[in-house]
Amino acid sequence: LGFLKAQLHPHFLFNTLNNLYTLTLYKSDEAPDVVMKLSKILDYTLHQDKNEGIAIDKEVELIENYIDLELLRYGDRLDFIFNKNISNPSAKIAPLVLLSIVENAFKHGASGDHGRPQIHIDLKVENDQLLFEVFNTKPKVAQVDKTNFKKGIGMNNVKRQLVLIYPKQHQFKVEETAGTYKVLLTIDLQSDMAIV
Repeated sequence: LGFLKAQLHPHFLFNTLNNLYTLTLYKSDEAPDVVMKLSKILDYTLHQDKNEGIAIDKEVELIENYIDLELLRYGDRLDFIFNKNISNPSAKIAPLVLLSIVENAFKHGASGDHGRPQIHIDLKVENDQLLFEVFNTKPKVAQVDKTNFKKGIGMNNVKRQLVLIYPKQHQFKVEETAGTYKVLLTIDLQSDMAIV
């Protein structure tokens, strides 16, 4: 499980540092906020994931910090929606699983799309049932990746983590067309996690 968590893609960090560099060159008032959000993300990924579970509101805060930094990169050209309906903010969830799905939507949906890409996220937690839906459009022209990183590592990684942490307590489904990609995830948060 530790090995799987260590496979988070580093491009996000490099892109954020490049954005931060540009902001500092122009002495932007946004620079301190970017540093704080990046710091919170790094702290969470380095330390909080050692817990047996994290409150869903902390995971949502991580996702929102990540999204804010990505939106800095894409600006108004991204059609972005994040709907949340969480009846119990202290419900426990395994850390970083949801972030990987969101990261995938940005990496394979918005990145490389020079039109107006869409990313729509719906998160609902009710009666200890998590429903997570992430939809993104895909670029019309396939992206070239000379590193061969895009061979499905991200989603395969998420699936393997879910099997290890939530055996028989989750459903993971992907709906894909030539122009769209949607992940539908349900997790029974009531049962104990099998985090090692």
